[in-house]
Amino acid sequence: MKKIALATLLAATTLVATAQVSVSGKISTFVDNTKIGAVSATSLATDPTSNITFSATENIGGGLKARVVLDTSLAANDPTGGADTKLGNRQSTIGLANSLGSVDLGRNLHSHFLAITNNDAFGTLYGSVAGDVHNLRGLRLSNGTFISLKPIMGVTATYDRTHNGVGTEASSYSAGATMFGVNATVAQFTQGSEKSTVIGASAKLGTAKVFYTHSDDKGVVTSTGDLVGISQPFGAVTAKASYGKTNTDVKAYALGADYNLSKRTIVGATYRNVDAVGTASDIKQVGVGVTHRF
Repeated sequence: MKKIALATLLAATTLVATAQVSVSGKISTFVDNTKIGAVSATSLATDPTSNITFSATENIGGGLKARVVLDTSLAANDPTGGADTKLGNRQSTIGLANSLGSVDLGRNLHSHFLAITNNDAFGTLYGSVAGDVHNLRGLRLSNGTFISLKPIMGVTATYDRTHNGVGTEASSYSAGATMFGVNATVAQFTQGSEKSTVIGASAKLGTAKVFYTHSDDKGVVTSTGDLVGISQPFGAVTAKASYGKTNTDVKAYALGADYNLSKRTIVGATYRNVDAVGTASDIKQVGVGVTHRF
């Protein structure tokens, strides 16, 4: 009996020791799934969000790890709309992983969205204009099965079988490789007659990092979009800029800077401008934010 109790205590101690807690808060301009050419007019900073994330990993032997991620955000709608703050963008997965890949079940960011945001100077943070240049299908988060494989060093392939926010089945595929300092990704999102293909790349040029994404959307929304960006560190400050346009006369750019107060705390500011030619639906936004990781 004592041996069983001791084994249980050791297992619990290992789990606590490998658990990682990440808490971050930011006031941000939100990357939305706005359809091309149908952006809405806004002003100043909108959609303040605070994210709380808990993740734990347990080594279960043979190079295999069990993991769980719980994430939620407190998100307010556009202040001019008068909507109350609400919980949103919840993410929760449980899965297994080793050096060859991983399998996760739950609600997660799908690979099509990641192919765009991983090749964006602003990532998924405030200020990104990726949602205005590319149609981010599946509302970013999807419920389902997420499989990742690493057949050879430097190459990753993924497959997601998911349901989006309205419960429609979708599939997302991606393949990525790193060669000669360039990270390249190809991804496709399919949902019924809707199909979106993304090609993305990022690379370091000296101390700067450059980014590029191209999207080709077919279905209800038929369009192509290109987005280029750069981030350049200057000591504790990292300056960022991106510019994108579509073949439907949407042009957008973002300018921003992050300042490292410490290794764990970053403050930032961004100006975001979207010009939907021929419409009154232009966007001019200023976003400010603070992110801290424990």
